[in-house]
Amino acid sequence: MKQENLKQMMKEKLPGKVFHLLENTGKIAEKEGYSAYLVGGMVRDLLLGVENLDIDITVEGEGIAFAEKLAKRLSGRVQGKTRFGTAVVTFPGRLKVDVATARSEYYEHPAALPEVRSSSLREDQFRRDFTINAMSIRLNPEDFGILIDFFGGRKDLEKRIIRALHKGSFLDDPTRIFRAVRFAERYRFKIEKRTETLIKKAVKLAMFDELTIERLRDELVLIFSEKKPLRAIEKMAELHELKFIHPRIRFNKGLKKLLAGVEETLIWFKDSFPNEKMIPWLIYFAALLDQLTPKEVKTTCRRFHLSRKNEEKIIKGRKGVAKRLKELSKKEELKPSRIYRQLEDLPLETLLLLMARTEKVARERIVFYLNELRQIKSKVSGKELLELGLKPGPQFARILKNLLYARLDGRVRTKRDEMKYVKKYLDNLTRTGQTVN
Repeated sequence: MKQENLKQMMKEKLPGKVFHLLENTGKIAEKEGYSAYLVGGMVRDLLLGVENLDIDITVEGEGIAFAEKLAKRLSGRVQGKTRFGTAVVTFPGRLKVDVATARSEYYEHPAALPEVRSSSLREDQFRRDFTINAMSIRLNPEDFGILIDFFGGRKDLEKRIIRALHKGSFLDDPTRIFRAVRFAERYRFKIEKRTETLIKKAVKLAMFDELTIERLRDELVLIFSEKKPLRAIEKMAELHELKFIHPRIRFNKGLKKLLAGVEETLIWFKDSFPNEKMIPWLIYFAALLDQLTPKEVKTTCRRFHLSRKNEEKIIKGRKGVAKRLKELSKKEELKPSRIYRQLEDLPLETLLLLMARTEKVARERIVFYLNELRQIKSKVSGKELLELGLKPGPQFARILKNLLYARLDGRVRTKRDEMKYVKKYLDNLTRTGQTVN
């Protein structure tokens, strides 16, 4: 059978600096006595026409030694050496290459980290998760660009299916049940029937009890960070995977509506504020915990080892939410400062979850806050209050806060107006016998 050569495709679809780096990698491998291959997601996405610049190189030979030779020849730097024979080489211009020894893996028990030994490329590819991720491209000059596909990954790409390489795949590494869903929904592929059966068997065996929670959390973060995770979450529910987050999560109409609201809200936010950063995966995670009690939410956050900051964002989305939304949903006209007070202490992720959860009136007011109110600042600063003889303290902070509310409501417009407002505020305190500091 004629081998497929992807050199021209690589030249056309990859950035020039990446293509030349791969060419040079192959030349160095040849000179040093190695066989080098481009492997993994970059091969898959090249064939799909999807941009992916995560460069993974596997060599038949000692991977770390080759990484050091590659770095020396191309002015790079070696980092992240591991006992698995892997290393990362970084180059000027922010290019990065992951280099690994072709290896086979032995799992002492299901879900354990593997014991590894160097091996052939075929054995190395067989340890991968799915056929579409088990293709490689030869980099040595004589065969540069030749696609090596031992397990039919090319055909599975054409058929648009996700197929496990062997029946023990999900027992060896249960996180692959999440990866199957992630890849299927990212590319709109189907999970092949036998593979889906293997997933269901692994789920029934509750193999996740053997996993470190960090590995499970990291897979969930990857799913929830996809552009449109809702389809993946639906598939997780169908495969009974949500129980590994919490056994009381039920994918019902209410949860589906909330998640759809999150997806819609995040699309709006990214379009409206393209340069503003927030954590999309955290909002989806918080939405999935919506049916749980506050105590269960806190326990789940701790179990997944979320940072205190992220845990607080999720918990803030639960405390007093009904009261805030009731206020924001009133049909009567609300002063801008009244809207601001309901939302000013909430993290961005919490605000977006509130938007997803609520109906038209409250939603419009949150949009108003995000678009306009949070951008408004007083002209008079704390420094100028100090110059008036005020000392920092509760009253000092209250004056600044009230000054901001006055500006939000249009009662002051210029810096001069603000100074008059402050002096009048202080005069009132003095007349009523209240202390200023």
